[in-house]
Amino acid sequence: MKIEKLKIFITLVDLESYSLTADKFEISQPAVSMQIKSLEEYFATKLFQKEKGQINLSPAGKIVYQEAKKIIKRWSYLEQKVESKKNMKLKKLKIASSTIPSEYLLPDIISNLNKLIVDLKTEVSVGDSRSMIKLLEADEVDLIIVGSKPENNRFKKLKLYDDSLSLIVPSGNKLLKKEKVFLSDLQAENLLIREVGSGTRKATLFAFEEAQLKLEDFNVISQLGSTEAIISAVESGLGISFISQVAAQKATTCGRVKEIKIQNLNYLRDFYLAYNQNRQDDLLIKQFIKAAKQSL
Repeated sequence: MKIEKLKIFITLVDLESYSLTADKFEISQPAVSMQIKSLEEYFATKLFQKEKGQINLSPAGKIVYQEAKKIIKRWSYLEQKVESKKNMKLKKLKIASSTIPSEYLLPDIISNLNKLIVDLKTEVSVGDSRSMIKLLEADEVDLIIVGSKPENNRFKKLKLYDDSLSLIVPSGNKLLKKEKVFLSDLQAENLLIREVGSGTRKATLFAFEEAQLKLEDFNVISQLGSTEAIISAVESGLGISFISQVAAQKATTCGRVKEIKIQNLNYLRDFYLAYNQNRQDDLLIKQFIKAAKQSL
């Protein structure tokens, strides 16, 4: 299909390199040359002027480049619209979520979504924020909800929920007797922390940094892979930990742990919904956003 030839042509112009273009499309450099030659034969004109080893567009090449970008944009839009219709027919949505949203936000959102779309099937992958962002970058899921803002410019990002950090301690912890507790008071305690890549860990380290403290200033005895694991460890008296306020509220209401307010700790974190820019008109994603707004 000539669409693929146009994509290769545009990429070659943008990267100004046959080798980089070949790498991007996972083909050989001669194959890139063949695709360009095929386009030149189709238009019966040269698209490039090679001068001193540089790749410059010919007058005809400039026209093809400008119009080809418009064609590719429209083609991508067409593919997205068709895919959207297929998804609506299949009624299947793939979601990737970091642990906090998966446990405390997604259940209500999916419940509302099922009221909007009957017989909807959802697949939810759960992991740390960094891993979930990689899934979206690889187009393995339709959307993600994570505790750190994705930096990829291909993503459309929507702030979904405001959260904060809460310190949880086991019942009977000596800190409960203090009128005021500061971050420095925690240095004598056993601290539990989330794994590398976790949005909660990132928020905790940022809070430490704001107080001119480092992780090395605390007695970290364990890194755990989920909020529930942290809560269970604190409940058993293993140590203390910072977790999401929405998770802490549920754990304290159930009487599993106690929550302590830390003086001068006003760190807020946000949960973000993100999806690829070319899916903005996707009906399933639009309905998911609607369900999320109803829930939160």
